[in-house]
Amino acid sequence: MPDSLWLGAQELERLIPDDIVRRYLAENLHRTLVAPPVRVVQPDGDGATIVMAAGTVDHALSVVKVLYERPGNRALSAPKPTLNGSVTLYNSHGDVMAVVDGAAFTGIRTAAIAAVSTTWLAASVQRQALIGSGLEAYYHAKALAILSGVQEMRIWARHREAAEVLAARLRALPQFQDVVVQVDDHIQDAVKDADVITTVTASPLPLLTKNLLPHTVLINAMGSYQPTTRELASDVVKGAHLYADALSSCVAEAGDYVIPAQEGLIDLSAIRPLSAAAHDGAQSGRTVMKSVGTALFDVICAECLVHRL
Repeated sequence: MPDSLWLGAQELERLIPDDIVRRYLAENLHRTLVAPPVRVVQPDGDGATIVMAAGTVDHALSVVKVLYERPGNRALSAPKPTLNGSVTLYNSHGDVMAVVDGAAFTGIRTAAIAAVSTTWLAASVQRQALIGSGLEAYYHAKALAILSGVQEMRIWARHREAAEVLAARLRALPQFQDVVVQVDDHIQDAVKDADVITTVTASPLPLLTKNLLPHTVLINAMGSYQPTTRELASDVVKGAHLYADALSSCVAEAGDYVIPAQEGLIDLSAIRPLSAAAHDGAQSGRTVMKSVGTALFDVICAECLVHRL
């Protein structure tokens, strides 16, 4: 292995393909970190600088992620990801093992969570609905498309032009050779017959309400991650089977759960960790898996990468 190595998005996608990351993450969800991860958010005039650090219990690998949150990137004539930055991997001696594209790395690992959730919790995967059109939507779409049985992916975003750009990019990928990609003008058309709905937006207000949804559906809520923002209305969450990728963080930070709990509609203690889904399996009715991410997933995916360098 080289003493140090920069890996861009294309190289990351080649080294840690979606099926490899999904399986490795599923096998290692039980892992623990050496200590609670460090997370520093420094607001600035254009967004925020976010620094996160974490390491494994055996000190074999440590990860430091530096992300620049730039909401204004969406409005650029050539839009850029709202999160840019880098992830640096260190060995037990503090040597730099690799420095990788932070946006791509985060997209790959977050999409793997949705793919694990879908594998374990979806009654069917045939009809997929994707809400959003940014970089995270791209990574989620290609990670979900390779699951056995996927036949259709319907995309809705606030701006149809962005959704069409995403659809064209997806259709050019080999994993979409047998998957129909369709852009819908209305969110209700995208989700009405869906088996799985994956939301990847920064919406501060709910996009989905109960009346839009099929009776049995899995919702991977991967976007909004603050206590005051959410992608799902309270009536979607009420009465649903509830899961969280990072349980302690979700009950404290995820508005999709925090707000209906404050309204007395759900019991936060009833939310189950994603790791339990492998045993629980698919269930009738609505199932929601809320993701806020955790440094543990960064470390697991970094370890997966190291094994493949």
